Amino acid sequence: PGYFNAVREEVVNRDRYKDPTGTWGTDYMVFRDEGEISYALGKQGGTRRKLERSSGAVVQYVGMGVLCSGTRDERTRVKEYMKWLFQQLEGPVYVDGWRGRKDCTVLDIPNDCIGYITGNRRATLGVMEEEWGTLMFFMSEADERGKGR
Repeated sequence: PGYFNAVREEVVNRDRYKDPTGTWGTDYMVFRDEGEISYALGKQGGTRRKLERSSGAVVQYVGMGVLCSGTRDERTRVKEYMKWLFQQLEGPVYVDGWRGRKDCTVLDIPNDCIGYITGNRRATLGVMEEEWGTLMFFMSEADERGKGR
């Protein structure tokens, strides 16, 4: 981290705006603690790879921080996805405006099927996420935000 701090501005700004959209860049965010980094990285880097595939951004962890590189849209998506990832620790997530998003699909899952779909410790969802390059989670109803189901 000491060396990175010395070269961070050069690394972050090196390729800024050098893409066809003119929005390429790198954002740097700092985690609160090692628990957050561990959760965002996932087992053998699996969560980091899912964040990359689903957002289109390049995601790398350095020390207590994360570098997210890509177009403005890709960087926005990866930050939103990371926010949702951490919200899951508190309970079901609600995505405001999901109907108008091109990157969200919502399925109604009957309560008696949830165990089958998630599998043991989310194993089934994890396999589907890996296969389809997506993030999957249970979303609360709009009027149940924060309450869980």
